[in-house]
Amino acid sequence: MDPVWTHSRPVKVVVITGGTHGNEVNGVALARHLLRHPELTKRPSFETKVLFSNLKAIEKNQRYIEEDMNRCFFKGDLADPSKTTLEAKRAKEIDAQLGPKGSADPVADLIIDLHNTTANTGVALMMPPQDELSHAIGAHLLAHDATVRVVNFTAGKPDYPMLCTIARHGMTFEVGAVAWGCIDGALFQQSLTLLMHALDYVHAHNVAVAAGDSAAWRKTTVPTYDAVRTVDYPKYDANVTACPGAQALIAATVHPAIRGRDFVPLRRGDPIFLTMEGETIGFEPADEDRSEAAVYPFFIDEAAYYEKGIAYMIAHRSDQPVRLVKVVEASEPASKRARLAT
Repeated sequence: MDPVWTHSRPVKVVVITGGTHGNEVNGVALARHLLRHPELTKRPSFETKVLFSNLKAIEKNQRYIEEDMNRCFFKGDLADPSKTTLEAKRAKEIDAQLGPKGSADPVADLIIDLHNTTANTGVALMMPPQDELSHAIGAHLLAHDATVRVVNFTAGKPDYPMLCTIARHGMTFEVGAVAWGCIDGALFQQSLTLLMHALDYVHAHNVAVAAGDSAAWRKTTVPTYDAVRTVDYPKYDANVTACPGAQALIAATVHPAIRGRDFVPLRRGDPIFLTMEGETIGFEPADEDRSEAAVYPFFIDEAAYYEKGIAYMIAHRSDQPVRLVKVVEASEPASKRARLAT
């Protein structure tokens, strides 16, 4: 299905958030850097705000305090007075500040939520399937950096619980592999450069909208990885050791052959798990994969997903229609502007 084009609307407010997961320090450091160098985010046609999301989790260097904050932004939960965890309360504060979610005119037109992951995703831009502006930004970034991946949230959902979905447009900027509590210099610089390109694209979008130039956009496609399902680790039938924790029943690890190979094609029979006894388990497609010659695993062995029962996620590949506006590059390229402010 084609995206619903809303290129007639300008972007007035862009919000960059960091620390939705408090121990994803690459994103926290990047948000802090932008606050120290506000000139980096200034563009003539819109306002950019930078916000720290889960302040207490950042302080404690923990993913969350009581619950995963990036699962607290369902519209119904935001309106539910019984949701009273620290993260739920903070989510409501952010929604009041940047939303309200579902409004025809929320405060934030675009949210870029900065994350990092222990999985080897590189820079993966996660977004709702029908968000045409975010896909256009993704296509623009892909033209500058061929390692960027554009990833769609699972299609067919009436709502998504991620912070970035408060705004009319939004994406989660996933960067990995980065260990919890650490900053990866190369990925930090790559992310900073890509953010500069993203803001440049938003400005070009606004210029074209203001000029009323419908011919400014050209139709093209952007390769996307469409999230379909999750896969859990093989589990023992019972916890015979009485060992506590999310790992207690895990009977097999991610196979060394796929570790670190996020977004690499996976076919029937390819090694996917290695049991504690040293036996290899091959990949077996699910019913929804049967028409696919290959699927694409990502978030492979993400540390935070052990508690969620997720060893990896499965995506299918497609080419999504997108319309791009031409971007006139600034006198200083984004990469140089980023370096000068470091």
